Amino acid sequence: MTTRIFTSEELEGIGVPFECDGSEGTAEELHRELWDTTRWAHVYEFVFRAPDDGKAYAVYYRVGATEMQDQDLWNWEDSIEAVEVEEVRVVSTEWKPVKESK
Repeated sequence: MTTRIFTSEELEGIGVPFECDGSEGTAEELHRELWDTTRWAHVYEFVFRAPDDGKAYAVYYRVGATEMQDQDLWNWEDSIEAVEVEEVRVVSTEWKPVKESK
C-alpha cells in the first residue's frame, strides 16, 4: 500500500476537502462518502487528485455531529496519512423479490 504524508496546512493549501475544483494549484475532488458516525462526529472518506503529482489519494476527515461539537477536521493530528488509490469497478450481487407471474 502506497501512502503519502500531508500536513493539514498542505491539504488546506490545495483545497482539501472543501475547496477542490481542480483549478490551477488545487486538488480535484473525485469522491466523498460518509464513512462512519460516532457520538460526536461524522467521518468522511475523501478521494482527491493531487495537483502536484496527479495521483489519487484517500483521506478521512471529521465534522462535528452537531453545531455544538468542537471537532477538528483531521482529529488534531499533525500529519495526515493519505493512501494512494485507483478506481476499480466492482460487481455486486443483490437478492431481489421474485416478480409474481400472471
